[in-house]
Amino acid sequence: MIPRFSIFVALLFVGATSLPLAVQVTGQTIGEENDTSVEGNIAANNTIILNAMEVGEDETAEQGEDETAEQGEDETAEQGEKEMYRWVDGTGTENPHLNIVSNTEYTIKIDNPTDEEHELIIDSESDGNKSAVAEGPEIEPGDNGEFKFMSNQVGELGYHCKYHPDQMNGTITVS
Repeated sequence: MIPRFSIFVALLFVGATSLPLAVQVTGQTIGEENDTSVEGNIAANNTIILNAMEVGEDETAEQGEDETAEQGEDETAEQGEKEMYRWVDGTGTENPHLNIVSNTEYTIKIDNPTDEEHELIIDSESDGNKSAVAEGPEIEPGDNGEFKFMSNQVGELGYHCKYHPDQMNGTITVS
């Protein structure tokens, strides 16, 4: 016979493991007084989360970074390794495509848990020339920041990191 206490503990454990988890966006739990539900990757309060994230290392060496093998080793030298970074939104998507509405102000929040400095640049391309439309603050390793952004025109914009433009970049569609 199983003691009643053991059954109670077992039911308590099973019940606790099936409790719903709270989902947080920009520090508030969905369903609180301020609506922070997410449509796509933008919260209802017009907050865009773009965090810096290290996603691994690039196995290809940049010019001049090749390591040389010690004399007498049979193995070939490893090429230099370079960290890879991406912007990641609140849903975990890397370098996400953002859809925003013109003449609407957005708050872009950035967290930088990496060991490198990052700066978000939003740019526009016209006649093959890119120009910065907005620049976020420079965010040191371990810091965070935010800035406001609004586009008055519809079309496509790009975004990238000032320091890692080939790795951390994406597109913004303004409707």
